[in-house]
Amino acid sequence: MTGAELGALARRAQAGDGTARHALFVELYGAVRKHVYLVVGPGATADDAVQETMIALHRGLAGFRGDTASPRTWALAIATRTAHRLRRRESRYQLVDDGTADVGVFDLAPEAAAALAVLRRSLATLSPKKRDAFVLMAIFELSAEEAGRALGTFAN
Repeated sequence: MTGAELGALARRAQAGDGTARHALFVELYGAVRKHVYLVVGPGATADDAVQETMIALHRGLAGFRGDTASPRTWALAIATRTAHRLRRRESRYQLVDDGTADVGVFDLAPEAAAALAVLRRSLATLSPKKRDAFVLMAIFELSAEEAGRALGTFAN
């Protein structure tokens, strides 16, 4: 779904259309779940980050303006902040590759699990800031400006 389509869906959801609200959150959930999985890795911390992000999106939808960011950029920004907060709280956090890949998160064929495992190992070598930027720009195809906004920094 394009940013414009998501924006229209968000406006309908804000106007009280329950079907649009459901469709919007289903669409955003997939992006949030993938983003958190790539940034934090699988496990309880990722599950908590996804859940807290979705609650924040639900609570914040009425205040979403959409003039500076698409709903997807807005959701990924909240997911990034939530994941960072939970990472800080989890003092033993390390993105560790255990040799497995949760292909269900990405709705991939099992043979693509090897490529996903390689991606996770590569992401684990990056600093958290570089990993976040890479995931937003390369995986979710956000522009540098959108990724900067989502990460609370400038595009450079």
